[in-house]
Amino acid sequence: MSTQTETSDSGAPAGALVFLRGEKGADLAEINSRLLSEDGVAASIPVLGGWSILLRLAAKDRECLKQLIEKRIRPAKGVEDFEAYYIEEKWTADGAGAEQKAVACAVLDVVSGGFSVLAARLRAMAGVTEGIVTDGGRNIVLFLRGDSPRHIRDAVSDEIRPLPSVLRVKLFNAMNFSFS
Repeated sequence: MSTQTETSDSGAPAGALVFLRGEKGADLAEINSRLLSEDGVAASIPVLGGWSILLRLAAKDRECLKQLIEKRIRPAKGVEDFEAYYIEEKWTADGAGAEQKAVACAVLDVVSGGFSVLAARLRAMAGVTEGIVTDGGRNIVLFLRGDSPRHIRDAVSDEIRPLPSVLRVKLFNAMNFSFS
């Protein structure tokens, strides 16, 4: 398995986040293990809330990412469906301490205009540990920490959903989270 990030000609790595759903009765641990051993799969975590696994991919360019998805992930035994988000920009935030036990990720569909203001507000929110802008700024994937899954759900519904540039939020609880 290679977890070293390749870089493009511009020096910037290409990346993607891929949510997978396993077929009914599929061995998710086996699927997770098999996919994690693929070149280009940098990290994998099990998630709850409509998807089964979240993969973080890295390659030298977007074309290599698309080939990885089409040739290795789409046809993988036990994979029913997937949704890919191509990384444009990412940031880390100091929004939550290590003592917080619950982790989740949220996919935000956002309005493109006023993006810098929205990103600044999200970076400053308690509980936001990382934000990844995907697909030309149409989506933001947030990684969140909190005292409990309910605490995270409340923060999403009270602080993130009401933001004017946020069109929709899909929240997924994570298990054994570590994307470092």
